[in-house]
Amino acid sequence: MMLRLKSILLSSALLVALGCLPYTNTAIAQPHSGSRVDCASCHDCKTPSLEEPCLLPCPRPESATNSINGATQLPDFFILGELSEIYVPVIFPHKLHANMEMMGEGCNVCHHYNPPGPILKCKECHGIPSQPEHLGQPSLKGAYHRQCLGCHREWSHETDCAICHARIDSGVTMKTPEDMTDIIGSLHPNIATPEKWIYRVEDMADDGPIVTFHHKEHIERFGLACVDCHKKENCGRCHDEAAKVEHVREDPHEDCSFCHDVEDDCAHCHKNTESRGFNHAERSGFDLKSYHANLKCVDCHKSIHDLTGLSPECDSCHTEEWSPEEFDHSVTGLKLDENHIEFDCEGCHTEGFASVTACDLCHDDERKYPESMPGVLVTPRFLSEKL
Repeated sequence: MMLRLKSILLSSALLVALGCLPYTNTAIAQPHSGSRVDCASCHDCKTPSLEEPCLLPCPRPESATNSINGATQLPDFFILGELSEIYVPVIFPHKLHANMEMMGEGCNVCHHYNPPGPILKCKECHGIPSQPEHLGQPSLKGAYHRQCLGCHREWSHETDCAICHARIDSGVTMKTPEDMTDIIGSLHPNIATPEKWIYRVEDMADDGPIVTFHHKEHIERFGLACVDCHKKENCGRCHDEAAKVEHVREDPHEDCSFCHDVEDDCAHCHKNTESRGFNHAERSGFDLKSYHANLKCVDCHKSIHDLTGLSPECDSCHTEEWSPEEFDHSVTGLKLDENHIEFDCEGCHTEGFASVTACDLCHDDERKYPESMPGVLVTPRFLSEKL
């Protein structure tokens, strides 16, 4: 009887204890289930969660008190692309990890060796090929995995290789957290857009054919961002002290042929002299003036992959709103008077809007434009929008 009573009392005490610790049975607490550390030693609330972990600052060793830089002074993310010939570059969320420095030993957790001076890159000590004579100093690939798996092997999420890596031949492209214009991270200085690049095919004579790539023109006319073309870049492409010349990209035709379909017409790009930039009037016969000169190509050519010629007729683009009753001619810089405001466009612009106005179609005298004006000159809209 006494033994049975002790058993009941012990069971009751256990139930009371478990009732006071509901969080210990949740999935998020399972990684700590084998530890005897009290929850309150790290968390200052009763039910911490992923959204509200309510972590207490952990004591850090003296060697870690002098962090290299505050997390707010560093880039949001880095692109780990040294092995990009095999894998799509890995986007490492640096700021996210740097903000965890209060949970451990600060920057020294990863930057375990950094003498006074600039922060060293991993590859300064860890070479890409492994060195059998220095097994204690892993290769760059090994160093990355040791650093990452040291924490992520134990976390509660997936640890499959594909979580971080995708093979280039899988067709997967790198997706960045934001539209980067600076390749490396949000706090990297803005990169000035070069006017043009002159490429020469390697292993050919110095006077051989060259390719003129009008870089700035592509950015401004098509509204492209850096990552629209630079999908597999890494820091070394720009910051490579050993590279004294600009080398041709590994597969330059792939970059260009994504938009340009020139098939086997090598001379279209490879010329003996520098080529001029795109001239709309010469290539299409349609001279872009006034308001049209400020438009991007995609404002009229809706697909950058289909830049076929458009009809020069106004109503081919301006459909519903393009009528004598609704069109405000003053946007062109000429406000029509009451005698001309109701005319059809073709009444004056016999060969399109860029042609010289034909006054003699209606007037028998020697009137000619612009000596005789069908209205008054005003500031055109494409200029007033810039003022």
